[in-house]
Amino acid sequence: MKSDNQIQEPMNVALYARVSTGRQENEQTIESQLDEVKRKIAEDGNTLLPQNIFIDDGWSGELLARPSLDNLRDAAKDNSFEAVYVYDRGRLSRTFFHQELVISELSDLGIQFISLHDVKATTPEEKVLQSMQGVFHEYERIKIAERMRRGKMYHAKEGKIINGQALYGYSYKKREDGNVDYLINHDEAGVVRKIWNWFGNDNLAVHTIQRKLFDLKIVPQKGKSDFWSKSVITRLLKQETYVTGKAFYNKSEAVVAKHPMNNGKYKKVKKSSRKVKSREDWIPFDVPRIITDYSLYEKVQKKLEYNRVYANKKSKYDYLLSGLIYCGCGNKRVGDGCSKNGHFYYRCIDRIRSGVYERKCKSS
Repeated sequence: MKSDNQIQEPMNVALYARVSTGRQENEQTIESQLDEVKRKIAEDGNTLLPQNIFIDDGWSGELLARPSLDNLRDAAKDNSFEAVYVYDRGRLSRTFFHQELVISELSDLGIQFISLHDVKATTPEEKVLQSMQGVFHEYERIKIAERMRRGKMYHAKEGKIINGQALYGYSYKKREDGNVDYLINHDEAGVVRKIWNWFGNDNLAVHTIQRKLFDLKIVPQKGKSDFWSKSVITRLLKQETYVTGKAFYNKSEAVVAKHPMNNGKYKKVKKSSRKVKSREDWIPFDVPRIITDYSLYEKVQKKLEYNRVYANKKSKYDYLLSGLIYCGCGNKRVGDGCSKNGHFYYRCIDRIRSGVYERKCKSS
């Protein structure tokens, strides 16, 4: 019987590596994994072909559906290799059950599973011990995540700013003592003031503001698109922080999206949406004010409330399902016309909205 870590004859093998966060990617964790595993393969005298290197870079271990892991499992069924090397079991998944599923699948195909940082599993006793290690790995990851959460909460309650995505109009600046200052980003703050002035004083509609921002070549914060969505502009107009000078930590939490925009097979993260927490859970900290005219704030909020109450009442027809049903692309469907027989039509918002957006919906 062959040993997992001392292979007697050269074999054709595969390598699987994964990291989940942008920070890990920047620190080249994938490269460090690959380097160590490749060295071990070379020490064992095995052959690693380029097509048998499978990498999921920036993919969460909570989800089993990952492109390269699926490719590895398909290649295993085609007998493309005789063993799979990994840095540790946690590369397969954060979840013990998922780890066991993949390892069992490989074992049933006669493929060895070799983990550099877990005990060997050549005997039934060793396999049980390695499985127990997998359980403790999952438990330890949960403990680490909880310690980080509690540490951040403690520091936030002590008045220290916790790094994250700065609100549009602001930037973080790290001090020598390791703490962070929340400063005005003057370019973005200027855009905030423009949007508030256009909406509150010039009485421009949100879709008109969209067009003006596009014409002025002002792109949203993340820079993934040249276009501002109406929801982002509306959130900026609702943002109290610009007026009160109070920002909040622990305001929301990550949740699984009920209606994800990406309905494809693969999702890099499981919890891709956010849910606002109860206000008593928010932890405030002081930031500079961007809007100093409180009367402008009152104008903006009154207009937003008026639009919320009366906008839907201007419709020619009463579309009861508007905004409650979803298109196959993930966008909401809204009322768009009525037939002579009184049948209402609901179309994808991406197909009927006007403005500067490129239409991406391909659902029938």
